[in-house]
Amino acid sequence: MSQSRRTFLSQSAIAIAGTHIGSRSLASSHDSGRLRLASIGVGGMGSADLNSLSSHNQVDVVALCDVDINNLNAAAQKHPKAKLFRDFRKMFDEMSREIDAVSVSTPDHTHAPAAMTALNNEKHVYCQKPLTHDVYESRQLKKIASTKNVVTQMGTQIHSATQYRTAVKLVQSGVVGKIRETHSWSNKTWGYEGPEPVSSPTPDHLDWNLWLGTASEIPYSNGHYHPGSWRRWYAFGCGTMGDMAIHILDPVFSALQLGAPSSVLSSSSTPPKLSYGMQNHTRYRFPASAYTTDDFLLTWSDGGKMPDTNDWPLGLSNGKRMGLPDQGSIFLGEKGAILLPHVAMPVLLPAQDFADYKMDAAPDGNHYHLFVDACLGGEPTTAHFGYAGPLTEAVLLGTLANRFPGAELQWRADEMKIPNHDLANQLLRRNYRPEFQVENL
Repeated sequence: MSQSRRTFLSQSAIAIAGTHIGSRSLASSHDSGRLRLASIGVGGMGSADLNSLSSHNQVDVVALCDVDINNLNAAAQKHPKAKLFRDFRKMFDEMSREIDAVSVSTPDHTHAPAAMTALNNEKHVYCQKPLTHDVYESRQLKKIASTKNVVTQMGTQIHSATQYRTAVKLVQSGVVGKIRETHSWSNKTWGYEGPEPVSSPTPDHLDWNLWLGTASEIPYSNGHYHPGSWRRWYAFGCGTMGDMAIHILDPVFSALQLGAPSSVLSSSSTPPKLSYGMQNHTRYRFPASAYTTDDFLLTWSDGGKMPDTNDWPLGLSNGKRMGLPDQGSIFLGEKGAILLPHVAMPVLLPAQDFADYKMDAAPDGNHYHLFVDACLGGEPTTAHFGYAGPLTEAVLLGTLANRFPGAELQWRADEMKIPNHDLANQLLRRNYRPEFQVENL
């Protein structure tokens, strides 16, 4: 890298933008056999996503965008031909015709604005989980994606792994009968119980206004938001459920082909004013599907609040009871149970009842490369927005219920409405700051 380029990247006060090529458009991915990728958010998980997508031998990284110039600096070292931006809106304005696909790996509150802007520009979209910050955003991304001739994929990487695929296959085989209830859990905690953040100077390398984006304006506070603690706050993240339930409930929804829940009830402790609680316990009711009994219940627990296992068939062949992994799910069926650790192969229980059962493992898949292949005309993705939208919507209803412990929220999916709780109903959709409004949101 030349000295002038290093100097350019280190100038934190300079708004970085790519060079506009004019009206000439490079060959499309369908003509060239290659996919031109732009990455929005290239630090942290964004860096991992960029590395995984660009490892496909038919991907060319043509643009990088991040509000933190240090993240841009690091990403540009690996992709020196990419044009650099701090504002994804400018990126689309200046080089939309040179981009085929977009990866969105920002904090949760910017997922929908960036992904929808990509859809509005007719681009394929890979968006990190959870798909959105708000229920309304999930509904809109699903709706608009269905009208575009593009490929979409939510970044639930384990969705394509053999462990989760095998669990889905096992449940749907009927080996334990129809499922009457599931329990899922995580020992992670994305809550906060300390004093409210206090204002501190914004570091020179960060554009705080762009980081806030659609969110209400608040002062920067060192150590609380950027780069790694935003998940804890209602304004920016989706707590432990947004981080882990979106992964762990994925095979539950896939295997059981669940629709929208009819109600959600939280028995969590009252959370702080601005942040998610440290422990959550959330119960959903769902209409029956082809793989569940009529009165199906789904329960989520986090922060180390483990479910009661006394009635579970956890017997091992040696007569002892199996302990639970720190994260995972159990499918309680009519003829036994399937325990699915996060991430490991499923286990049929009680063990002695299935000693002779031969499990047929599903093939492993590279979630990132499957997206690229689909963009280039290969097999369709399975974590597309048509699936990811409703899954995210259900998870976000759980995060809402956890803000109102003891109140069973009734959900009318067809109206996108919580009819029995006005305050929860108001939180289904945020108001964006005027300068960050996005068409179709």
